[in-house]
Amino acid sequence: MKFTKSVFMAGTAMAGLLSAHGALAQSTGTQALEDVKEVVVTGQRNRNVGGLAVDQSVTKTRSSVTEEFIEKQGPGSILEAINLLPGVNFSDQSATGSVGGDITLRGFDQQRIAFMLDGMPLNDTGNYAYYPTMNPDSEIYAKVDVNLGTTDVDSPTASAGGGTIGYITRRPKDKFGVEVKGTFGTNDYAREYVRVDTGAFGPWGTTAFVAASNLSANQFKGVGTEDRKQVNGRIYQSLGGGDFASVAFYYNETRNNAIYNSSLTTINGGNWSEAYASTIGTVSNSISSGATGYYGYRINPTNNGNIRAQFKKHLTENLVLTIDPSFQYTLADGGTQVSTLTESTGVLSMVGSSYIWNELKGYDANHDGVVSTTAYKVFSPSVTETRRSTINTSLIWYLDDHNTVRAAYTYDHGDHRQTGHVSLLEGGQWIGDIFAEDESMWLRGKNGEEIQKRNRQSYANLKQFALTYAGSFFDSKLKIDAGVRLPDFERKLNNYCYQISSSTAYCSTSHGTTLVLTGTTTQITAKAPASWTVSYDKTLPNLGVSYKVSDHQTVYSSYAETISAPRTDSLYDRLSLDLQPEISKTIDLGYRYASPMVSGSIAVWKTDFDHRVETAWDETIGASVATDVGKARMKGINAEIGFKPVEGLDIYASSSYTDTEMLENVYYSATAYNPTKGKQLGKIPRIMHAVNVDYEHGNWDFGVTGKYTGKRYASLANGDAAPGYTVWNANVSYDFGDIGPMKDSYVRLNVKNLFNEKYISAISTGNVFYDSGNYFWIGAPITTMVTIGTKF
Repeated sequence: MKFTKSVFMAGTAMAGLLSAHGALAQSTGTQALEDVKEVVVTGQRNRNVGGLAVDQSVTKTRSSVTEEFIEKQGPGSILEAINLLPGVNFSDQSATGSVGGDITLRGFDQQRIAFMLDGMPLNDTGNYAYYPTMNPDSEIYAKVDVNLGTTDVDSPTASAGGGTIGYITRRPKDKFGVEVKGTFGTNDYAREYVRVDTGAFGPWGTTAFVAASNLSANQFKGVGTEDRKQVNGRIYQSLGGGDFASVAFYYNETRNNAIYNSSLTTINGGNWSEAYASTIGTVSNSISSGATGYYGYRINPTNNGNIRAQFKKHLTENLVLTIDPSFQYTLADGGTQVSTLTESTGVLSMVGSSYIWNELKGYDANHDGVVSTTAYKVFSPSVTETRRSTINTSLIWYLDDHNTVRAAYTYDHGDHRQTGHVSLLEGGQWIGDIFAEDESMWLRGKNGEEIQKRNRQSYANLKQFALTYAGSFFDSKLKIDAGVRLPDFERKLNNYCYQISSSTAYCSTSHGTTLVLTGTTTQITAKAPASWTVSYDKTLPNLGVSYKVSDHQTVYSSYAETISAPRTDSLYDRLSLDLQPEISKTIDLGYRYASPMVSGSIAVWKTDFDHRVETAWDETIGASVATDVGKARMKGINAEIGFKPVEGLDIYASSSYTDTEMLENVYYSATAYNPTKGKQLGKIPRIMHAVNVDYEHGNWDFGVTGKYTGKRYASLANGDAAPGYTVWNANVSYDFGDIGPMKDSYVRLNVKNLFNEKYISAISTGNVFYDSGNYFWIGAPITTMVTIGTKF
């Protein structure tokens, strides 16, 4: 079926991308304009206060952090570094950055934000999820740009209703060198990092680097562990005149146990340490999960990597071609991986479902010589394997010093395979093959049928053309950016199972579509296996205007339309849903002040958000389905300022006010509805304040950061809520300088959650309409890390 509703890209940012006054330095096309044009217009590129309060010149709202600030934060998630920026709220599941986390941006969750690495899309091709555990090491980044409410003109994304977060990686160094650092700390944290730069070599002065890290730690509660191994590298070749060719690569393996999330009742009762059981068949603290609550059954392994290239070449003096191809591979498993099977009844009980499988009823599936009358455990992982190929191309035409036109074309193809082979546990107790690839362990029915909890494959194809004009007038005081994007997105879906809900399937070879819930007479008519195609296209305009009032002051305004297409989980639903894409329209009005001593900005904004889709329990059919919850309105104020009152002292502060409101009730019958009108969106803090103070004196460097995050509701019921909290971090370092062959030697102490605040960091919503099944993440307690580093 064909809808005139677009998908891929929520886009807009076309406005500033090509402009002489700055573009998000993500793809080569946008970075070319950032590096060449911004210096011409402003005379200063990336001026900042301690790596924060970076001067911006785009005609829209953007905040950034640079490597100067990132380095001082020590090991951890790169998202921690941007958590101080206005409008951003990041919650880490641990202090190490290796387990996972949750992020919101101006009222949008992470599935509605586009994440880019050197212009390459990072969101999942199916459900648009973003996995912080798959980030490169923080030492790899040169800069992170946060674009609020818009995307880049060439961003290949179907999810960016609320903006983009773009990572820019460092280039290799011109001279040979080796960097070594080791970190140890709380909970047996240990991390080793090595980087080798070749320096310029060969007849053309090619440069390259390769970096590797290894991390291990115990989790801050319970008995789980965290392990991650990673390799990054880049080869860079200058072609002269600002032209270049580059190839970068990344590979990462993580092996983590999930951290237990608690109910609000448990937390309010004073139990902040609830965890998965340390031994099989027992329950930690007499509260958590039961037969499948052993921590070893809650794993989150990933293998992922990418290779990405960038190419920029002047075809003529005023015509520039850029090409960015990339390939990504991901193999991951998550969720609840262990279920139970009773052979005598054929009942296979998994999270959210408990059904009789005729293929297993009365059958000795584990071949132990007995048809069991009691349940035993089986391995039931949710495995996703993705192969993704992308190419971004741009042709930039500098008509003259004041007018630029850019045409861009993007092709993005994702092969998204999801399986759920149920397997026997080794010795009936232990998970062996973590990705369930060993066919000899697969659970099979009476006639050799493969037993799966899901089996589906989708292909996501984006073809997008974009055109942007950037002009400057009146001695470059007036800037105008106008753009249009024409994404054409297609999903080809193949579901090989009977679908019961958006997350539950019955992968049986039995005929018929009627399934009986165990212990009841309720019947659910499942959706039979099927293959189908949906497509979305839409014209997305945007406009940005700025005016330089004086040498230090600029005002700007922007309008942008973005779009986020339905996710695969919504389209795989039991019902044949005709879901509309989510559409956002955002207006910003901002003011910037920039001088050598002070840099700051403030913006007021409003977003109209239509066709918001949530997965919610539908009482009329007894299943969770994707639901269009209608219109929402978000509005607010973002502000940040940085200043240098005296030599060596950098001060930064930011503040955000975000007001969200549902504009409609959600009907589930002709007269019955969920009372959502006037309610705030879940997980979004209304108030946030942040501060960073850094002081350098001699060889010493002292820094402290603080962040207040306001109350967040768990659902649209606006009942259960995580209270506001404040977390402070500190860092102290001493630079020893050169010691024999060792150069730039130093020691750094990082303390996270300095005052040991007990707080709820994030929320896992059970039902968006009322407070049922909500779980809350516990923030990590005080954590200390010491890093010793040197170079050769």
